[in-house]
Amino acid sequence: MGENAKSGTASGSFKKLLKSPRLWILIVTIAVLSVLQPGVFLTRANMISILLSISIYGIMVCGTIFPILLGGIDLSVGAVAAAAGAACVVTIVNHDFSNPSVLTGVLFGLGIGLLVGLAHGIIVSTFSVPPFLITLASQYIVYGIAQLLTQNNVIACMKPATFAFLGGGRPFGIPFSIIIMAVMALISYFILNRTVFGRTVYAVGGNVEASRLSGVRSRMVIIVCYMFSGLTSALAGIVLASMNRQAIAKAAQGYDNFVLTALVVGGASLMGGEGNITGAIWGAFLVGMVSNGLRLLGIASEYHGIFKCIVIVAAVSLDATMRYRKSGLQRRRRRKVSVS
Repeated sequence: MGENAKSGTASGSFKKLLKSPRLWILIVTIAVLSVLQPGVFLTRANMISILLSISIYGIMVCGTIFPILLGGIDLSVGAVAAAAGAACVVTIVNHDFSNPSVLTGVLFGLGIGLLVGLAHGIIVSTFSVPPFLITLASQYIVYGIAQLLTQNNVIACMKPATFAFLGGGRPFGIPFSIIIMAVMALISYFILNRTVFGRTVYAVGGNVEASRLSGVRSRMVIIVCYMFSGLTSALAGIVLASMNRQAIAKAAQGYDNFVLTALVVGGASLMGGEGNITGAIWGAFLVGMVSNGLRLLGIASEYHGIFKCIVIVAAVSLDATMRYRKSGLQRRRRRKVSVS
């Protein structure tokens, strides 16, 4: 009896997977690029290359999804990453590249991310300032902090090996940044799907007032979500600084666009209450895969944006259509009434 139940559950999960539009979008994209670039695109080395290229904003996505689920937004992720990376590198350089300074620098950088997230959460939850406005304003403030830390110069940091390992290490042949992204994705998945806090995030994102009346401490939930977004952005910035072996004030400029694109393509609603980390990482991978395919095909970079936008619009439209049909809703069609 138990074995039959398990097999039925497994069969149901498999059928659900086969009906997923995201799976078929991924399969079709891989198939097209594999035909266009046989023996090049669908290889282990190229798949690792794609994951490596998305690892920085993939780490950011794992935290930025929390404000999105609340119906908010965090536009400061690139600035926080730049400031955290600069803080870490400056600390290491000022302590003569010693191994203990790596830990101090990492903690310093992560602390900046937490403080920025704390400020966002307090302002948004206490004064009801639109998240778009406050995070856009703080973006320029935090970039200013990064410029102060670096004195608007490029600061090289080629050692010690412990710092270089964060962005350049390859345990078991896998870039360490990909492992960090995978670990952060698992942490986000566990929080959102296996904890009470995760359920309250979706509840607050669905209806703040109803959640408050139900006894949910919505203010605390908002603060923690923005702090986690700041933390993952800072972590991504430290890894990026390690990859580049240097710190510059505009290191992660534009990464907020990649993060938001991955979230929207992955099915997260900017209105809040809908989305998951699995879809977000899928969105990041799809965008990275398209970018990689365009480079392999030798298409000029000027046209990359056009092709990526076409794929993104197609993916979002197909996903939205499939979810609409699954909801059981049907559109009303106007019937022409003939007048005799």
